[in-house]
Amino acid sequence: MSAAGTGEHEADAQARRDGIGWFRGIATGLAIVVVGLLVSVGGTNELLTNVSGMSRDSLAYLATGLFLVVVIVAAWVLRRLQSRGII
Repeated sequence: MSAAGTGEHEADAQARRDGIGWFRGIATGLAIVVVGLLVSVGGTNELLTNVSGMSRDSLAYLATGLFLVVVIVAAWVLRRLQSRGII
């Protein structure tokens, strides 16, 4: 292997160890929390205020199911972003 090839691998390994930094980490964390709350709580609230003709129990099940779907999708999206080094 050439010396240049080894240096590139070492630089890539160092970049992975360095991570994203404190400022970017905090900003990303806050953005994720805010967007997650707005989508999960706001989306559920919007759905429930516009749905009519359902019993209270049906609305509770619908809201719970929607909330869980949002949390699962958010976890999957965050994992994909993390694997690509974006967050």
